[in-house]
Amino acid sequence: MELLTPDHITVQLQDWLANEKPEWHDIRVRPLDVTLGAGFSADIFFVDVDYADPDGPQSQTLVVRRQPMDLEVVFGSSLALQGKMMAALDARGDLPVPPWIGMHLDPDILGLPFLVMGKVEGECAKQKPNYNLEGWLVEMTPAQRRQSFTNAINAFASLATIDWRDGFEFLAQPENGQPGLDQYVGALEAWHKAAGRGRTMPIVDAAMAYVRANMPTDAGVNVLWGDPTPSNVMFSADGEVNALIDWELAALGPAELDLAWWLYFDDLFGRRFGVTRLEGLPSKDETIAIWEAASGQKAGHLDYYDIVAALRMALVAVGAFDRQVGIGNIPATNKSLNDNFMTLYLAEKLGLPIPEFGPDFVAFMKNLTPVEDKAA
Repeated sequence: MELLTPDHITVQLQDWLANEKPEWHDIRVRPLDVTLGAGFSADIFFVDVDYADPDGPQSQTLVVRRQPMDLEVVFGSSLALQGKMMAALDARGDLPVPPWIGMHLDPDILGLPFLVMGKVEGECAKQKPNYNLEGWLVEMTPAQRRQSFTNAINAFASLATIDWRDGFEFLAQPENGQPGLDQYVGALEAWHKAAGRGRTMPIVDAAMAYVRANMPTDAGVNVLWGDPTPSNVMFSADGEVNALIDWELAALGPAELDLAWWLYFDDLFGRRFGVTRLEGLPSKDETIAIWEAASGQKAGHLDYYDIVAALRMALVAVGAFDRQVGIGNIPATNKSLNDNFMTLYLAEKLGLPIPEFGPDFVAFMKNLTPVEDKAA
C-alpha cells in the first residue's frame, strides 16, 4: 500500500469530493495538520475544504473516519451500516446528525474504507474522565444539566416514531430472524457464538439463554440508534443537542432497547463505578418519563431489556479482553474474561454466583477506565 502522507491524502480527497459532490465546484482541500513523526494511524481526522455551490463560496471542516484495522471488539459493527444510517437520517432532516458527505468502501483511496461527514461543534459527556467528575457538565447548574440530558433523551426517543419501512429497510438482517426482537436476539446469539469461540463463560452463557427464553411477545419493531450514551451526543454550550453520533450499531428492535442502553450507562458511570451522579441529572424514573413523553409510547419490559443491554456490554467486555490479550497487555490466563463489572451486574440480576475481583481485574480495567486497587 502506498505510504499515506498529508499531500497524498489532500489530493486523493480533493479528487474524491469532486466525484462525490458534483454540485461543488473549485474544490480545494487545505493541507492536513498531521505530525508524520507520530505516525498516520488515527482512524479519525479532520480536513478543511473550500468550494463553491449554487449558494456561492463555502468553507467547512470535514471529519474523515476510516475503518479500524485493529481487532473487532463489537461483533458486526459496520462502517457501511453507519454510513447508510447517517445518510438516511440526514435526508429526513428531523433528527440532529452530522451533515452527510459520502463514503468509499474500497481501500484504494485512503488505504482503508472511509466515510466523510461535516464536523459538528460541541461537547460530549466524556467517559474518561468520567463526566460526573470532570468536564463541562460539572460547570453547569443542576437545572442546566437536567435540561441537557432531557434534550438528549428527547432526541433519541424520537426514533421510536419512525416507520422502519420508510427508508430504513437496510437495517433488516433476515439471516438472524424476523424483524424486531427475534432478529435482535438472533444477532446477539451470533455475537455470543463468535465471541465465545468454544470457551465456557458461565455468566454470559446463562444470560444468553435467559434472553432467548424470556422474549416478550408484544415487542415492537423500531429503528434503533444502538449506542445511545451521553458520550455520543454533541451538545452546544447551552445544552441543546447539535448531533447524535456513532451509528455503527444501528439495528431494528423494540424502541425500549435504546432506553435500556442509556439507563445502563447512566448507572455504570455513577453507582457502579462508585461515583456520585451530578446533581440535576434525571433519575431513572424521570428518564423513563421523559422518554415516554417524547416517544409517545409506554416503556414496557424494562427489566428484560436491562438484561439484554447488560449482555451486550458483557460481550463487549469479552472482545475487550481478547483485544488486550492480543496486544500483550494481559495474559490469556487473566480471570477477567468471566470476572468483571459487566458479568457482576448480570450475576446480580440473574441470581448467579457473584464473580470475585482481584489483581487480574485491576490489570484488565486499567486500560479501559480508571480503577483503584481498593476496588479489587
